[in-house]
Amino acid sequence: SRAPPPASVEGFGENVFRGAVAEPYLKNHGLSLETLGDPSWCNDQVKADAMAGAVMQWATDRGATVFCHWFQPMGSGGVRHGQTAMVQISMLSFSADGVPSYQLTGEQLLAGETDGSSYPNGGLRATHSAGAYLKIDPMSPIFLRGDTIFIPACFVAYTGEALDEKTPLLRATEAVSREGQRLLKHLGLESGGVVNNIGLEQEIFLVDREAYYARPDLQMAGRTVMGADAARGQEMSDHYMGPLSSATPALKCMQEIQEECFKMGIPLKTRHREVAPNQYEFAPLFGPAPVQTDQNLMVMQIAEEVAARSGLAC
Repeated sequence: SRAPPPASVEGFGENVFRGAVAEPYLKNHGLSLETLGDPSWCNDQVKADAMAGAVMQWATDRGATVFCHWFQPMGSGGVRHGQTAMVQISMLSFSADGVPSYQLTGEQLLAGETDGSSYPNGGLRATHSAGAYLKIDPMSPIFLRGDTIFIPACFVAYTGEALDEKTPLLRATEAVSREGQRLLKHLGLESGGVVNNIGLEQEIFLVDREAYYARPDLQMAGRTVMGADAARGQEMSDHYMGPLSSATPALKCMQEIQEECFKMGIPLKTRHREVAPNQYEFAPLFGPAPVQTDQNLMVMQIAEEVAARSGLAC
């Protein structure tokens, strides 16, 4: 087979607005890289407008014309985990003279409004308060996919209660940090808080897409719920960490998933076969819990998209 090109770290995180990618655009708009690490910019309208300008310039330089607030509704809980939601909005705007241009304001960057009535909400809404609100999570980096800017966001009801899975997570990490700081103080240690780091390994099954289309249970439930057991399962213990072979499309699919994640700044450190036939796993570097969760949700989406291009179902 043909030798692969020389390995390079060029392009890592090129689709994520942070670090060296974001710095020149921030400077163009009078901001510094440190601004991204300090969420107080969300409370300053001038800085918010400047941040929106920097994000828009970066994104339009890469062909983006659309933005969305990307959130994690409770609708996925108990049905199928890993589902996210968004409304994609064009940045096309017109001057008083009818001249078109692309615009993204600080107000648009910080918040959005959507329908909260069609998600599980525990009776939190009345007919006159069916709206719900999206608020940026400034500590999770903005990223780009295709022509769309993805802004990680929280999703709350008209009355302020959480309708998503991110808001409770942020509250939990804040509580752990606060109480961890108290504990350390009792131990005679001063700290500014506790950081919640996790590493979310992602297991997947890769099966032939034609076989997947022949199974309504897999399509509807994401698992087999009818039919006879497979002729061969994991009892032979010969699949776990077995050789990844180019004789099947699984290896090429996993390589492409890693390449896509590389551009998203998601370092998938390991890939290997898991215990059951057609089961595989990725594992990333550890990181802050909210960011790791966002990245893991994107890994799941990328895996499904790449698998489809490879003639597989994930």
